[in-house]
Amino acid sequence: MNVWKANGLKYILLFSLILCAVASVVSLWSYSGSSASQSAAVRQGTSGGFGGAGGPGGGMRGPDSANSADSKNQGTTGQTTDSSTEGTSTSGDKGTTAGTDTSASDSSGAARDGQHRGPGGMSGNGSGMGMGGPGGGMGGGRSGNSSSAYATTLAIFAALFFGAFVFIAYQFRAREWKLGERNRGLMLWTVLGVGFFLRMAIAPWISGHMDLMLFRNWATTAADSLSGFYTNGSSDYPPFYIYILYVIGQIGSTDAFSPYMSVLLRLPNILADIVTAYMLYRLASKRVGYGISLGLAIFYVFNPAVFINSTFWGQVDSFFTMLIVAMIVLLVENRVGWSTVLFTVAVLMKPQGIIYGPVLFFELLRQRKIQPWLLSIGGAIVTTILIILPFSWGQEPLWLLDLYKGTVGEYPYASVNAYNFFALIGGNYTQDTTTLFLFSYHTWGMICIVLVTLFTWWMFIRSRKPQFAAAAALVLIAGVFTFASSMHERYLFPAAALAVLAYLYLRDRRFLWLAGGFSLTIFLNTFDIFYSSNSRDQYGIILGVTSLLNVLLFGYLVKIVWDCSKSTTIETAPPSTDKVSLELPSAQPAWGASSSSVNTTIKS
Repeated sequence: MNVWKANGLKYILLFSLILCAVASVVSLWSYSGSSASQSAAVRQGTSGGFGGAGGPGGGMRGPDSANSADSKNQGTTGQTTDSSTEGTSTSGDKGTTAGTDTSASDSSGAARDGQHRGPGGMSGNGSGMGMGGPGGGMGGGRSGNSSSAYATTLAIFAALFFGAFVFIAYQFRAREWKLGERNRGLMLWTVLGVGFFLRMAIAPWISGHMDLMLFRNWATTAADSLSGFYTNGSSDYPPFYIYILYVIGQIGSTDAFSPYMSVLLRLPNILADIVTAYMLYRLASKRVGYGISLGLAIFYVFNPAVFINSTFWGQVDSFFTMLIVAMIVLLVENRVGWSTVLFTVAVLMKPQGIIYGPVLFFELLRQRKIQPWLLSIGGAIVTTILIILPFSWGQEPLWLLDLYKGTVGEYPYASVNAYNFFALIGGNYTQDTTTLFLFSYHTWGMICIVLVTLFTWWMFIRSRKPQFAAAAALVLIAGVFTFASSMHERYLFPAAALAVLAYLYLRDRRFLWLAGGFSLTIFLNTFDIFYSSNSRDQYGIILGVTSLLNVLLFGYLVKIVWDCSKSTTIETAPPSTDKVSLELPSAQPAWGASSSSVNTTIKS
């Protein structure tokens, strides 16, 4: 009995970690057998679609349906397979159709942002893409609709998560959070390990979004010829992530890993979830108590908004967010050169990385030194050359600029399933040239981008401290997403991590409320697009509520950064306890701060 009292927590943690690891192995092993047997059925399919989907109309099965095929030659079902990357595959970030398979078009001949959302629309999640009649479609998993079967479970999990978040926020906002010194490391690795193994156990059985099929096509093309990726195929994705797809394509071409291609495609972003949570924990452990640090890691690892993006949808926003978080941390630590390198990598991965450029620019101006500028410019140039050089042979000198122009101009709509201000007033999938009052949606969006950037600059100047960088990045992404045109549903994804980061640097617990609020709207937006089969023109309650929440959250964010920009410099030192005791203007203590290590006042 004494042994159990002394080591009970350790045993429970170890058991939980081992149980999740075993569940992950069993899930992957079971999926391998299912995929192998399915492969034979795929090769015998007569309906002609990707994976030989059954039912009238055939259509395109999801990537899990054919992931046992040789990734070097996916053409086991005719010409509508992964080899179609030689055709006209386009953006995985936007989920447009791949190859020359014209059956991937809906009745209007367009498949936008991965989810056309027409009647019976391109859900790519198991409910059918509406390709060629009933029964056709991008079926998920083994049954054709396995992914949609998880919608209720995911919704219940999200409700419990956000309910627990609100309860804990109110219950413990003014209490001490204390955890014993023992088993701290084990507790952290249990949280991270359980999060990883749960994702790996679930990933094989979720068909994912149509984006996964595009990523698979690109991985195959890159593995065939990395330098010829853009000349042999057609992709509007910038070069950096193609390196990762190249490695996945090489691994997936082996007999041992070919059944797990859809898992391999998710793996970099699943790992990015865990790495980002660990970075937040490490930073928190230096600035707040252990209890808060562990709580923030749990918040991010099990956040439904994070979970649905990397594990269900199969997108790359987690990897992108990891780069942005690391960039901000390095910038605050005055490692400008390396921060610029990560910023450049982010831009060369996703065009929307440029949204965070002003943060770097503001900090360079604040320092008023020539050396940081030289380091920043040199780092950006060298990084760009190293990344794009292998793809540049046989290309026009300005090929990368043309690539970005094509990507930016591909979706000329006020909103592309982004639940923001334009969606709130009925502008979802409205042409951005449409006049709204005096100007077009596009012009209003550009005006808002300029205003948000100028406001952020003003707040940065008022703060006079590099720690404000995280809050500035949060204002930029939240403001641009909420009020700019051509936004997609997942562009707000980094806001949850950046809100946590802003809290750690500015010690205002209201940023944690923003982290929870943005997580909720990110999840609702992603969930609705991933599972919805309603018409994209329908103004639904989720769209209206989520869009309004995003507008209100941005207004709340503006108030917070206004207050924080007036505060004096934060003096930090490693906290000695887990006490919660930081005075704010509201006379309320902020979670995780130690009175012995932080002295912060906000002048009125």
